Amino acid sequence: MQELIDMPMGDLPRDPEHLRAVLQARSAARGGTAVDLYRSDGYLVLNADLPGIDPGSLQVEIDGPAVVIRAYRTLRGMDRDTRWDVRDREAGQILRRVMVGESVDAAGIAPHYAAGVLSLYLPVKAGRRRRSVPVAFPRQELPGEAA
Repeated sequence: MQELIDMPMGDLPRDPEHLRAVLQARSAARGGTAVDLYRSDGYLVLNADLPGIDPGSLQVEIDGPAVVIRAYRTLRGMDRDTRWDVRDREAGQILRRVMVGESVDAAGIAPHYAAGVLSLYLPVKAGRRRRSVPVAFPRQELPGEAA
């Protein structure tokens, strides 16, 4: 399984079943839902790809230092007689947990869902913003330098 996850993108298998296994392994390794998390103007901004979820199934929770996203996707045309020519999307429960730390002000979260993307604007608590800390390095003598 690990060799499927680590396979470079340029080396994708030609066999459709093997390709499907590779893509499923990569998806499972990252929690099944692609997310981006970045900082902007006092917010952590989280964007999660959630296309085709069932209306009303989306739930967002703050659980300590993590944001937990839950949703459900039902695929149309799924019955016992369905013969798939191509099936890349998965049906069922979607669960993604993203660590954001303890600095998020849960009361001020602003969620937005449009075009299959959930965007969460997570305000960072005052006094808990990221700061640069200078690091001092001891002077090291280079070969040939006098002490």
